[in-house]
This record gives sequence, structure tokens and C-alpha cells, in this order.
Amino acid sequence: MNLERLAELSRQEEAAVEGRRWEDLLAIQKEQLLFLESLPNSLPREALEVLQHALVRCSTTQQSLFAGLAETKGVMERLRSGSRAIVAYGSNRGSKVDARA
Repeated sequence: MNLERLAELSRQEEAAVEGRRWEDLLAIQKEQLLFLESLPNSLPREALEVLQHALVRCSTTQQSLFAGLAETKGVMERLRSGSRAIVAYGSNRGSKVDARA
């Protein structure tokens, strides 16, 4: 059992979220789950600190991920409302706006 591997996976997860490398993130999370499932029921006392640190890092990464998703949602909503405005201009055949502009 190499608990430093869990710490390394947490660092990789954080970097993947920051870099918006979603395929990497999925692979890292899969490896994290496999690692956690492989842990014995009883862990040495020193494992607690490593696990707590990994949990804090995971929570911070999760917050960054949610913030990125909210930002993406906002961009998509602005694009959607902008395209509706463009369509509305195009459908107004009586418009005096010069099409060459």
C-alpha cells in the first residue's frame, strides 16, 4: 500500500481540472477509485494524515470544477441568447438595416 500514490493522484486530478483535460480527469478518478477499493479495512495511523490531505485537495478540486462548469454554463447561455437575437434580426424582412453592413 503506497499512500503517496493517492497524494500524487490528487495532484494530477487538480492539474487536469485546471487544464480542462477532461479525459485525463476521468482516467485519474478511475485510478483513484481502484486505489481506494484496494485499501485494507484497517489502516496504519500515519495513513490518516495522507488521506485527510487528499480529501482536502479533492474538495478544492471539486470546487474548481463546479466553478468551471458554472462559467461554461454562463457562456453557453450568452451564446444561446445572442443567437436568438441574430435570428430575430434576420427574420425581420421589413428591416431597414443594410445587409452589406
